[in-house]
Amino acid sequence: MSSFLDEVETSLPAGLHLPEELRLAFRWMEQNGFVRQGATRYCGLYPAAVQQGLGTAYAHFTKVDTDLAGYWLGNHDASVTARLAPFIVTGADGSCAGLWLDDSGQQRFVHMGSGSGSTLACVLANNAVDLLRFLAIGYEETCWPDLFELTPEDAYALQDLDDLYRPPVEFRHWVETSFGVKIPKTGSEIVGRVADFAEDNSDDPFWQWARKVAG
Repeated sequence: MSSFLDEVETSLPAGLHLPEELRLAFRWMEQNGFVRQGATRYCGLYPAAVQQGLGTAYAHFTKVDTDLAGYWLGNHDASVTARLAPFIVTGADGSCAGLWLDDSGQQRFVHMGSGSGSTLACVLANNAVDLLRFLAIGYEETCWPDLFELTPEDAYALQDLDDLYRPPVEFRHWVETSFGVKIPKTGSEIVGRVADFAEDNSDDPFWQWARKVAG
């Protein structure tokens, strides 16, 4: 069986590549039991021994859905869809995040709200380390920008549930020690501005590009 890293890399459009920091993360996560088997293999933010559900972060990595970019944009032109590769599920509503190649040739990490729930459509991080830091914060779902001013603990407490919040402590520790960084307490410390694709205007570059190429 191929490694999880191989599955993700071979699913990327030809013009995109996984940054080395993500390659390191996928190797470490597979070696330490983070890869799980569902309908397809996926990699969550907890070791497989940790039961996921209420009180845990939902975000997980998958291989690229080769059709999703076209459906999300309403444009299946290969020259357009080759610039957008969703491979991170951010919410149970179907929202996701992935790599985007901007007009200057820089890869960024962007959010693609499902539209049936989240409508967040913006740049999440300009580099892989900041993406890993953002995910390691550990929101139950990372697709709701109104929670980015809160800690994940406070965001979860708003639901008034009996289950305790369980942060992705192993993943957090690996990100911090591997790259010499700190995990911020809130998402707004990394995602400085957000954009909604229902808005009439935004200065977010991904929002602008998606509006321009949308069918």
